[in-house]
Amino acid sequence: MKIAIIGLGLVGGSWAMALREWAKKEESQAGKLELVGFDAKGQQRALAEKMNLCHRYTTTPMEAVKGAEIVIIATPVMAVRDTFEDIADHLSPGAIITDTCSTKRQVMQWAADLLPTTVSFVGGHPMAGKTASLEEADPNLFKDCTYCLMSSPKAREDAVDVLVGLVEAVGARPYFIDPAEHDSYVAGISHLPFLVAANLVNVPGDSEGWREMARLASTGFIDTTRLAGGGTAMHLDICRTNSDAIISWIDRYQRQLSKLREMIDQAGLYDEQGRSRPEAPGDEAPLVEFFNRAAETRNRWIASRKNPSPEERGLAVELPSKKETQVEYSRMLFGGLFSNRRKRPDDEKPR
Repeated sequence: MKIAIIGLGLVGGSWAMALREWAKKEESQAGKLELVGFDAKGQQRALAEKMNLCHRYTTTPMEAVKGAEIVIIATPVMAVRDTFEDIADHLSPGAIITDTCSTKRQVMQWAADLLPTTVSFVGGHPMAGKTASLEEADPNLFKDCTYCLMSSPKAREDAVDVLVGLVEAVGARPYFIDPAEHDSYVAGISHLPFLVAANLVNVPGDSEGWREMARLASTGFIDTTRLAGGGTAMHLDICRTNSDAIISWIDRYQRQLSKLREMIDQAGLYDEQGRSRPEAPGDEAPLVEFFNRAAETRNRWIASRKNPSPEERGLAVELPSKKETQVEYSRMLFGGLFSNRRKRPDDEKPR
């Protein structure tokens, strides 16, 4: 089976590594998987070849997708539209197309507008990553991560099943979600944290005392600002394609920050002019409750990640054993599924 990966960054490279590792473990699949890679940057393709990620590489996305049963688009989100336009007329009937972008509404709309009706598009977003690029690609990047999926209305049910199997094959947990809900939720737990981290760097970084402050900054500052080291281009695309949801969360954050400011002022031993308050300490209870609530919420979340329920995984049915799942999806991926799906009625033609 041929799988094309368009975009050889951290996520695309990790997909290639994970698929090759999976194929090695499945003895019946030896020699049956062909990975074809493409990246718009020649230097990136050269690095991918040096890392032995794919079986071969092409110089255009059109070449990469020819004859591919599955196409994984792992480009920045603003590059997806052009990619869809480039590959649309070169996709095999029955092919399954997916992406890995951090925002989904716009991608799903582009897929509906630009991809032929003879293919199935299933949007995807792995909730995993690093502030790094291809150099740190990891076959275990998706292990135990939540992998968001959203099927387009025209996607075939068997195509969705195959993609679920592929996601599970690389160790991730499929989670079906509406595109609008996805964009709203990730704006709060992914996009906002990056913007806060960037601002946490810029606020002291723009101050006159930054040189001295930088000498004092240690692990706390490093940990809370890690996301600020991420790629500018990726986060610019995120802000452009999810601006409304991000602004909504920024507004919430500002309101919460204002409340926090008031609580600190009430509990502080100094007033806003830096003068010591001779009277008894102010009301510290709201601040204590604020800190405790944050710690409890985070601790519950960490605990739930270790043992998620079927509902939390987005699966409402009893799951088969891991071995049964692997056997079933091996059959679907490398069996007769794709040849059967290519048999289409005479009245259903490529555009």
